[in-house]
Amino acid sequence: MPKRMAAGKRPSRPGESVARALHNQLRQGVLRGMWRPGHTLVEHKVAHAYGVSRGPAREALKLLEREGLLTAIPRRGYVVSMITVRQIRELFDLRLILEREAAARAARTATPEDVARLEALVGDPYLLGDQESYARFLSQNRAFHVAIARLTRNDRIAALVEALLEELERLFHLGLDVRDRAETLVSEHKELVDAIRAHDPKRAMRVAAAQIENAQTMVLEGVTQGLLPAAVP
Repeated sequence: MPKRMAAGKRPSRPGESVARALHNQLRQGVLRGMWRPGHTLVEHKVAHAYGVSRGPAREALKLLEREGLLTAIPRRGYVVSMITVRQIRELFDLRLILEREAAARAARTATPEDVARLEALVGDPYLLGDQESYARFLSQNRAFHVAIARLTRNDRIAALVEALLEELERLFHLGLDVRDRAETLVSEHKELVDAIRAHDPKRAMRVAAAQIENAQTMVLEGVTQGLLPAAVP
């Protein structure tokens, strides 16, 4: 069930509005599969469930719509955006184009200090069925891949990789539930660091491509098996 927020509650971070705090809570709910694609969120019901006025609820829902997580439906409210196989393939195809090249460039230019930073970001395994550990793992995963992209010294590549991983986060949550791949995913990160340490661009490209293809397979399995948790109000 949603965690209630008292109307006018002090923001959780300095400068954070009630609407922004609610947006962050709702966003995590969507990303973690609390609501199925197609589930309807209605402004007044959200306001009541989270203990806020309708103004912040309206603003929070509009923010989620702008992010593509919700779709506005006239006279109905907002529905959680649908997931299609085509969307999944397009997102992973773009990852493949960007991250293979990023890995190759990182392998050419990485310093020992760069490699040490990547090793620190490899991350810890998640626990199957534990949504909080999924969130921690995916945060580490995003930091790891963005750090590699930053080694290209191209800020646009790094920004695109980060945006892609954020857009894929709810699909990753779904895919992690298919089966326990925790140790495998961590091993894949270590293998990519080894290729970058060895200054082997071709190997780095192969490893990056294999990781992305494996992740796509994992997500597609999660979607086709319908493993989204039951909706909550």
